[in-house]
Amino acid sequence: MAAFHYNFAIICRVPNSLKNRSVGSDNYQEGLDLEKTRQEYETIREVLKNCDINIIELVEDENYPDCCFVDDTAVVIGNTALIARPGHSSRQGEVGEIRKVLKGDLKMNVVEIQNPKATLDGGDVLFTGKEIFVGVGKRTNDFGAQAVAEAFPEYAVSKVNFANCQALHLKDVFNMAGRNVMAVAPGPDVQLVLRQMQDVADYPYNVMQMDTTLATDMLFVNGHLIHHVRNEMGDKSYGALDEKILWPRHHVQFSELSKVGGTIGSLALLITRTRNPKRIISNIQDEDLGYFTMWKRSDAH
Repeated sequence: MAAFHYNFAIICRVPNSLKNRSVGSDNYQEGLDLEKTRQEYETIREVLKNCDINIIELVEDENYPDCCFVDDTAVVIGNTALIARPGHSSRQGEVGEIRKVLKGDLKMNVVEIQNPKATLDGGDVLFTGKEIFVGVGKRTNDFGAQAVAEAFPEYAVSKVNFANCQALHLKDVFNMAGRNVMAVAPGPDVQLVLRQMQDVADYPYNVMQMDTTLATDMLFVNGHLIHHVRNEMGDKSYGALDEKILWPRHHVQFSELSKVGGTIGSLALLITRTRNPKRIISNIQDEDLGYFTMWKRSDAH
């Protein structure tokens, strides 16, 4: 099975409580426009459908204001789903319904974190199609990263220190834009994390350096790239996609959910459900290469 090919996505409707009780609302005191927020959510839902994904839509739970950000609740690769343990205590109850769907409806191999000291947000786990990076230091700790390594022993799992990065999650500033293509946010703090990743990586990647964090917010699924509209990304980064991305693209308005830290990828838990589980692999072709900064350190080590 090729990496980044999915046939299901779990999503969850936006609760009213997201407006002023979500974790991210502390950073945005003006409150959200719930109508716009739900329009953005519905757009993502329709785009995912157009990417040949079966949607499993959960009803919102007002007791969990951040329940629409389902990506933090589990790490799913192949037929294995590791149930996360979100680093913010208010979000830990969100995993219950996700567990039911993964185990009961989709019949996944569900793995639970055994160490009571572990914390893990799915947004800190970046699967490149070949290996896994885990950002440690804010919502995810070393024990959580170890749980990822134990759940997916067929992949190399590398920890990177994320504590000094301004972003909350690893996937806020690093995302796969295609097979072997990694979009990277700007900033010296992000570049330090990138250098760590380059040091520990088992494989090289092509780096697409974006000039805003919003421009890095994207989702590669079934050969399609979902990203922000031009006025949210900025002309330079949008132009970079025009030049470098040869596969189909979908641009979406996402300004409202971004106010409380939401990302395009955070709204969907993507799943590859197969009858005969096999290792997920990246099937990069020669034509996927070129036009990018190569994955390398400038200094020898």
